[in-house]
Amino acid sequence: MTIINMEQLSPFFEQWDSVKERIEACYTKHDKEAVVLMNEAIYTYMSLLQAGGKTNNQRTGESEYILLALNGEERIDFIKKRIASHYAYIQLDTLFLESKKKAARYSVMKKKLKS
Repeated sequence: MTIINMEQLSPFFEQWDSVKERIEACYTKHDKEAVVLMNEAIYTYMSLLQAGGKTNNQRTGESEYILLALNGEERIDFIKKRIASHYAYIQLDTLFLESKKKAARYSVMKKKLKS
């Protein structure tokens, strides 16, 4: 069973929460700073995935990030290829949200195991 520590991961989510409104505003104004901020946010997301750890997929036998959302690799690729699009921001926001939910679920499992 994989154990996730939300306290360790919370700085990644806090960093995203602190920048996402600025990114949204940049896209609204068609400001090119959105791309710079998005690149930083992508780096934050990839760091989050690394901090969450990896596990072997029993079906494929391949190693994968524990916190990676469904179709996460394809979605990250979409974000990187269309980073100037507001839809890239929406997709990254969704990835952070889904990963946060997944981390919370693993964290609760950890607490139940300790009880």
